[in-house]
Amino acid sequence: MSRDNESPTVQRQGPHRLADLLRRGMAQARQHSAPGLGQLEAGWKQRELELQQLEAAERARHQAAQVDAWPLHLKLCGAPAEAVAALAGGKVLETPAVRAARQLLQQGLRTLLLSGGTGVGKTTGACHLFHAAVRAETRTGQRLHEWDASAGLFLRWAQLKRVSDYESEDRLLLQRAHRARVLVLDDLGGLPGEVVGPRHRELLEELVDRRDRPGMVTAYTTNLSVRRDAERGGSDFSAHVGARVVSRMCRQGTYLLHDCGTRDLRRGQS
Repeated sequence: MSRDNESPTVQRQGPHRLADLLRRGMAQARQHSAPGLGQLEAGWKQRELELQQLEAAERARHQAAQVDAWPLHLKLCGAPAEAVAALAGGKVLETPAVRAARQLLQQGLRTLLLSGGTGVGKTTGACHLFHAAVRAETRTGQRLHEWDASAGLFLRWAQLKRVSDYESEDRLLLQRAHRARVLVLDDLGGLPGEVVGPRHRELLEELVDRRDRPGMVTAYTTNLSVRRDAERGGSDFSAHVGARVVSRMCRQGTYLLHDCGTRDLRRGQS
């Protein structure tokens, strides 16, 4: 059966819908006299306008629902309570960390390394990346994104260091850290001069290697300085985790590094 003879009750979605309407309009035009063509065109334009309005209304409803669901999405991804409170309010504080996270998403990069003192907003800024933990759904012929908490994971480095090769739950957690679309690994630091041990360095190297893939987004936060020391030939952070880890995190054209300073935003101190 040809497309011209399809039942008018069958509604195709997406880019094919307009093509179907045009075919039907042309077929009907051949069957109508010239005086009826104007009325036919007006009817076609009215139907297209109604469809556009329907799509716009659906987009608006969907966006409102996503705004309402954002705090729950953050919690399901594992974000700490202080990050949820900071990001779910009516007006998010524009900290250096939040701006860096927003820049990374806008530029399509995949690795964010945030350094700075306690209370500067590193964790909150990193959790902003959970905006990328979404899946696409088709509604009224449109592909709309909605939150997908299974695609986001928040972990503290101290928690990951306790992972055992012999516990099934730990292995599942590590697998999820390797595969999650968005991972925030928080507080990857220590005391100046302290070095990650061989086992934990191997664990971190494997994680960074597996996450160095297109389509994945990873944030690392640290209290250690990422500024290069000319005398030592590296930073406190690189000395702590190792040059190989840093080289993987900072692959050219894929990462954003930002020093958030030392101002404790919780106390308003400089």
